[in-house]
Amino acid sequence: MNKTILILLISILTISCQTNKKINIEKEKINLNGNWEYLGFGKAIVISDSIIKSYHTSTVGNVQTSDNTSTDFFNYYTVDTISNDTILLKDGVKTFKLYRSDKDFANKLNEKSTNDPKYNFEVLWNTFNEQYCYFKERNIDWNSVYKKYEPQVNSETKPLELYLIFKKMLGEINDGHISIDLPDEIEEDYENQLTSNENENHEEIPYEFVKKVKNKITDTYLKNANLYNRGDLKWGMINEEIAYLQTSNMIGWAHYNIADSFSKKQFWKEWWKNTNTSKNHHDDARKGTRFIMDSIIKTIGNAKACIVDLRFNGGGFDDVSVEILNHFANKKTDICTKKVRLGKGFTEKQTMSLIPSEKTFKGKLFILTSHETASAAELLVLASREIPNSKIIGSTTEGVFSDILHKKLPNGWTYGLSNMIYESLNGVSYEEIGITPDYELGYPVKSKDFYEYLFADLKDGDDAIEKVIEITKTE
Repeated sequence: MNKTILILLISILTISCQTNKKINIEKEKINLNGNWEYLGFGKAIVISDSIIKSYHTSTVGNVQTSDNTSTDFFNYYTVDTISNDTILLKDGVKTFKLYRSDKDFANKLNEKSTNDPKYNFEVLWNTFNEQYCYFKERNIDWNSVYKKYEPQVNSETKPLELYLIFKKMLGEINDGHISIDLPDEIEEDYENQLTSNENENHEEIPYEFVKKVKNKITDTYLKNANLYNRGDLKWGMINEEIAYLQTSNMIGWAHYNIADSFSKKQFWKEWWKNTNTSKNHHDDARKGTRFIMDSIIKTIGNAKACIVDLRFNGGGFDDVSVEILNHFANKKTDICTKKVRLGKGFTEKQTMSLIPSEKTFKGKLFILTSHETASAAELLVLASREIPNSKIIGSTTEGVFSDILHKKLPNGWTYGLSNMIYESLNGVSYEEIGITPDYELGYPVKSKDFYEYLFADLKDGDDAIEKVIEITKTE
């Protein structure tokens, strides 16, 4: 049987001189089999009765990424709207528009050149040329980059050499959402090279020191700290008037009912196992966020103020950020727009909104930020500006907003890039420049300097938290 989706078309029939209306529901079967191309994203799918083939597309050539059963695919995506030639696929707060296509995507697979370094270079460079959206903001002449790096690649270039060329080339853009993943087959060679390179990673901050800084804040200010998912989120009361939430990412919010008796290592191993086998991990994260935020709001409901500390939050899922703020909105609230690179222009803008939860916090909201605050965490910061009685304290955020567009090279290597522009409701993009706080504390920009500064500052009290205490007392 062909994959079909039933669309309910509701027509209202007016009968003369009568005020009552009849609703007639007509079911129309639409066959989805065929070729479909995403609007933007450089992606396409081919739907058959049971299998859906996915492709990454570029002018140089296509790459087949995966095969999924139709059941798994449509269990993951919600078909929000559909017509004979248009599909809207919804994944949490993301919506993708697809059009029927007469292109033969499999015909542009260059299987003979799968492992050819030159071909992989061309696919990578051209994908950025067609999909990346921040060359102007980051002052990058991509054609000059091509002239610089293309001569370094030939048919004899070894995998490690090719990886290092790609890494250096993409590093010139200086975008935190750009990555080229280290292939397993050259991992050992790469690590050996790092060992011999004494200048590599000299700015890296020890994980234990970062943990020490975050723990010192909660140990200093919270009498009874509550933990969720083994400390991925911490919260409690600073005093009777001020609640405090500290979260280091917007990923680990899914609630999988894993036993507390597990060690931290066992817990996260089991957590990631659940995530990787989930039908929709975005759904899990959103539901988990709602689960814990409902509990937190119930606990802190009578407080005058709530601090959400995002100074250590590098991002994750927009779904989590939106769900957190749903618990601070008192009405449906538009928060920003986003658009996707499409040729030399962009797709139409999509508006993102908050929908208030059943129980919301009525007091003042304070968001703590630093240059470490990035991506989905920055979306929360941007959105908080549309909530009355909210203030931002700290320093300017990193300025990387776009969702990561994940791609695959012909040789199997994976990479990511920014192809989406987020803008405030008045049309301002904060990419590269970041969001400036209402109360500037002048934190250092470099990560190492920031954590050392904050640790030293804690000897006399956390300036950001002390500022909230001061404001709460005087207002």
